[in-house]
Amino acid sequence: MSTRVKAKYVSLFLFINLAVYFLIQNHVTKNEYDLMTQFDRAVPFMPEYIWVYHSIVPVIGAAMVLMVKSRKIFFTTLWSFVFATIVLNCFYLYFPSFYPRGEFEPITISEIVVEMTRRIDGANNTFPSGHVCFAWIMYWGIYFSEVANEFKSLRSLFCLWAIGISLSTLVLKQHYLIDVGSGFLLATISFFMVKSFTEGYKLYEK
Repeated sequence: MSTRVKAKYVSLFLFINLAVYFLIQNHVTKNEYDLMTQFDRAVPFMPEYIWVYHSIVPVIGAAMVLMVKSRKIFFTTLWSFVFATIVLNCFYLYFPSFYPRGEFEPITISEIVVEMTRRIDGANNTFPSGHVCFAWIMYWGIYFSEVANEFKSLRSLFCLWAIGISLSTLVLKQHYLIDVGSGFLLATISFFMVKSFTEGYKLYEK
């Protein structure tokens, strides 16, 4: 597949995903479930992690378009994103949970970006974490890619990145611990379910 075709697929997915996400966010405004634990209360607020948090879209875009060469792995990863998105949005609609955000006076650049992010992205729709889910799906996509077979350090690099994304959602007070765990679980189930399906039916073979 050409990078141009892959870019079109990824751009279309990201556009639809963001549009649906914000539509649901504006529709679901009532918090019905409190997922706060003592661990969540103890996690410190670290605004510097906002840069890791916002790396999700550019890293996924670059990895899918430039690093995932195999047509089979590309579509396995893409359909994993799609399946996970459907599941996530079902939870956001029927299991609404919000994260209570504390007030702070933004001073540093990181804090200002956090404040801007909070104005755009509300504290609702936390369970499971979409950031965590998509980061780990991307990790699995890279793990099975041809480029990772050639440059094995990429697997470790993307694993660290996915861990960083997961931690960022906690220290930025965007998600609960259970959101992170469920996001990782959904990512793993989605990817290997789609992978099993594509292999079983020999779809997207070269």
